[in-house]
Order: sequence, then structure tokens, then C-alpha cells
Amino acid sequence: MKVLDTTFLIDLTRGNKDVLPILKKKEMLLTTQICMFEVIRGLFYRNTAPAKVQEIMSLFEDIRVLPFDDNAVVKSAEISAEQLKKGHPLADSDCMITGIALSKGIPIIITRNIKHFQEIKGITVESY
Repeated sequence: MKVLDTTFLIDLTRGNKDVLPILKKKEMLLTTQICMFEVIRGLFYRNTAPAKVQEIMSLFEDIRVLPFDDNAVVKSAEISAEQLKKGHPLADSDCMITGIALSKGIPIIITRNIKHFQEIKGITVESY
């Protein structure tokens, strides 16, 4: 199992062919509620037509979306605090995405933003 970061989802919705090899591997791919939020926020920010928003929303019917539950909150806070102590603060959203993944036992995130995740203990970052 692997968690798809927001960059992957955006590239998927834009038809970027770089995502195809990952989709063809037949692995279990999941995402998070935080990534879902970031994608939808971007659509509203760009004043995307309602029909296109609905089309992209249907994507989330085909991908299992992991919730930001209590276990994820705790793990996310731990990650954020560890990074702050190291002097390498991360965006809250990246801590939450990683916290969700790790709290569900999923140690791999697929993203183009390698720097956002590479220093987090317990996570393997795959790019495309």
C-alpha cells in the first residue's frame, strides 16, 4: 500500500502521463482527506467550473481516502514536534498527510515534493 500525495493527484487530474507507470503497477493506492482538501481547494482557487469540480470529485470515489482520525492527529503532532526540535519545521498539511499514512501502517508516500517528506522518520518517499 502507498499513499498518493497531492502532487500526484493534481498530475492525475491534469492528464500528466508521468503518473501512468504507477497506476499500471496494480498496487493498492490510497490518499488522505488532507490531499483531497488540497486538490479541491485548488479547484476553487482557480474558479474551476462546477461540472469540472464534480468530475474531479468522482476521482475520490475510486481511490480509498484515509481519514484524519484521532490516531492520525497524535502521529501528525508527534511528527511536527520532532521536525520543530530539529529546526526543520514542515507545513502542517505535510505532517498530517504523513501522520495519517504512518498511523495506518503505510510507510510509503508517492510525491514530486520529495523535500517535504524525506526527513520524516519512518517514511519512504517515491517520486515519479
